[in-house]
Amino acid sequence: MPAFPLLIAHGGRPDELVAQILVVAGLVAGWVGISRVRGRRFAQIPVAAGWLLVGLAPALLALAILVPTVIWRTPVNSADRPSSTAVIRIAEPVEGQRVSTATLDVVTEITGATVVDASSTQVAPDTGHVHIYVDDRLMSMAYAPEQEIAIDWLSPGPHVLRVEFVAADHVAFDPPVEASVTFVKLTG
Repeated sequence: MPAFPLLIAHGGRPDELVAQILVVAGLVAGWVGISRVRGRRFAQIPVAAGWLLVGLAPALLALAILVPTVIWRTPVNSADRPSSTAVIRIAEPVEGQRVSTATLDVVTEITGATVVDASSTQVAPDTGHVHIYVDDRLMSMAYAPEQEIAIDWLSPGPHVLRVEFVAADHVAFDPPVEASVTFVKLTG
């Protein structure tokens, strides 16, 4: 799935909205700047301003990453988070499984809750999404029990697959509802 639709689909908090605006501004600035520098459009803009926009575009995109993660981090008060009676289990891969393919099939089983396919600020303890991590790197926000995760970037050796059932606003329950297994990536 392309990153831009994923970004728009998971908006909601003010910091995420600002990040989305920065992404759009970065893309527009880059397009306008490149178009002007190449002499294809925007003749009313000086060429120097076109170069400025070309340089500004990656800065805006970098800022879009920094806003929700560093600059404007919204603190989550654990007292405000509901608990969930859900239980999540990883059915596949099994603990210690050896994987030689470029992708990893991940199958989860959830009891006591329902996976929903829409983000919402209406948090309930029995509805949410599944976040899939490999070595603590977010790989997928899953809305189905089966996912195929690219692992061709992993080095050979043991790696940790962790799944977490999170609320519909993509924030963890308190306590977190998660499970993990270790799998071994083989060469090839």
